[in-house]
Amino acid sequence: MEIKVFGNSQFGGLQEHWAQVKTGAIDVFVQDVSAASMVEPEPKNFNVMLAPYTFDSQEHYQKFVHSDFFRTMMARVEKAGNVKFVNYLGDRTPRGFTTTNKSVMTPGDIRGLKVRVPELPIFVDTYKAWGATPTPVSAKDLYMSLKSGMVEGMDQDMTMTFAAKYYEVQKYFVAIDYNRSGMGCWINAKKWESLPKEVQAAFLKSGEETEAYVNKFTAQQMADAEKGLVEAGMKIIRPDLKPWKELAAKEVQKNDGKLWEQGLYAKIKTIK
Repeated sequence: MEIKVFGNSQFGGLQEHWAQVKTGAIDVFVQDVSAASMVEPEPKNFNVMLAPYTFDSQEHYQKFVHSDFFRTMMARVEKAGNVKFVNYLGDRTPRGFTTTNKSVMTPGDIRGLKVRVPELPIFVDTYKAWGATPTPVSAKDLYMSLKSGMVEGMDQDMTMTFAAKYYEVQKYFVAIDYNRSGMGCWINAKKWESLPKEVQAAFLKSGEETEAYVNKFTAQQMADAEKGLVEAGMKIIRPDLKPWKELAAKEVQKNDGKLWEQGLYAKIKTIK
């Protein structure tokens, strides 16, 4: 089987991608697993993957995406989106935030700080709960906004902070690891059914091999990024997470039963 890759949003944004894979205009779609919320019916349970501290560790996240419970959740997406979920394709790096010139250990330390945060309601509300002032800035303007002082920090992961050279305009990286994620692969259901059984088996096997490769790659990428950031002059801060989790838990309670099915967050916490 030959796979032709079209990157850089050549087919549009996420909504367009989901619509195109549903109709078969796109055969295979690779995206963050949480993006499944965009095509599932109400309640949009995959929103819970964006909630702060849903996962205690990356190992917890991995156990979730390989659980029967996850498969049950994904079945609703498969039916609504006319897709087959092929496999989990591997880890992404956890999210924290950077600051321009302020060392942060507790939520009180970022009170009033203007932080660029992705415009996802649960992200914005969580940063507000921590005391920050979430400020929208487009990705293309982010570097200059940090440099000019329009914003004083950004929500980001460590590898992107290093790759995009944000260390040139940021002094601290605060590793609160409040959101963990990974990539998934979907294929148009009709296309999947048209494949010979041996090709389907090869597809599934390649997905498993990809996950193992990407997990190792991401772990090394994180280690290299941290080393590179420190060598570039940034300071990595790993604060006590207890006060961050306590304030975030209040936002989770507010959204339980609203952004996802009530009790779902607690169920995921029990997966071991």
